Amino acid sequence: MTPYEVTATEVPESTPYKYQGLPLTPNVISELARELLKAPVFRRSQLIGVVEQYHSDNGGAAARSLTSATKKALRNLVDAGLLEPTGAYGYWRWITPPEADVEENGISSVDDERDELDLADCTVVEGTGSGSVYVYYFPSYRLLAEFRRDERWPVKVGMAALGDAKIRITDQQGTAMPERPVVAYVRRSNTPLKLERLVHAVLFCRGRQLDDAPGSEWFSSSPEEVKSIIDWAHAGERP
Repeated sequence: MTPYEVTATEVPESTPYKYQGLPLTPNVISELARELLKAPVFRRSQLIGVVEQYHSDNGGAAARSLTSATKKALRNLVDAGLLEPTGAYGYWRWITPPEADVEENGISSVDDERDELDLADCTVVEGTGSGSVYVYYFPSYRLLAEFRRDERWPVKVGMAALGDAKIRITDQQGTAMPERPVVAYVRRSNTPLKLERLVHAVLFCRGRQLDDAPGSEWFSSSPEEVKSIIDWAHAGERP
């Protein structure tokens, strides 16, 4: 197979299609592109064909303007830092491979529903967008910090590329977790990868990184500090 051939993922028939009866919107196309297109490079026409066929076969409704919706979906994926143009007209290249949405540490993020966290009622959710940056931690870490009167404790700052309502735990490297994590803060964004990198860079400059933690997304910080960094980053935005 050449790099320009499209490989589509087959979804089990028993899996209910959540967009049944709904039209193809840019966000739906973006999500299906990540699920169905595994080739590192693909044409826009191939994306349209694969997504339209899969959506129609599973009971989805047609888009009003499929070409326009696809162009918007591609822009969303570019803004999220997942896709880039190749320089050849109509050809696109994945920056972050879609194979199981692997993170930097190479651990799959979509293999097991037991590794997904629903957002709690007390979770602070701000902003709008197709993706998000989130903060979670283990409750015992915070309790220990409170006992020591520390303002910071180990937290993970990660990102979800396409606005899922669940946060996936991907950095435990198969070990048993001591307790269920708490998702404390979520900031919706159309550019979650860029926003995550900015937060990581600021925390790194402040010396907050935890070198002995699994992965590269754990810091000695707090949800409030992460929120303040993000608020600072968006302070100059137009209303």
